[in-house]
Amino acid sequence: MSFDYEEIAGNFYLVIPIELKANEKRFLTRAYVDSGASFSIFNAEIADYLGLDYRKGDKIYPARVGGHICACINEIFISIHDIEIRCKVLFSDEFMVKFNLLGRAGIFDRFRVCFDDPEKKLYLYEKV
Repeated sequence: MSFDYEEIAGNFYLVIPIELKANEKRFLTRAYVDSGASFSIFNAEIADYLGLDYRKGDKIYPARVGGHICACINEIFISIHDIEIRCKVLFSDEFMVKFNLLGRAGIFDRFRVCFDDPEKKLYLYEKV
């Protein structure tokens, strides 16, 4: 499957539509594909919507631009198109950025990922 980079204010971003699932609830959102991120990370409001008591997850302090934040590891399902993946993700009430981040854990295990910057496309090939 392929995704076009999204142009925002003259810059191009690797933002793709995803669906998060937990406790029989679904949340449609978009996430920036970040090959430098070990985990996907989402704002705590999404965990609340999904009915997760995310603070029960193990705490870690991932580094990011501007320092560290406190985040909690939780397991949810992420769907990209019709492919559902069980993933360990981070939720944090300190994560205040424009985009959710789609990191390597779970996602890069399931797909071969090709960033085609000249064509402004992202390709995800499901591993069989």
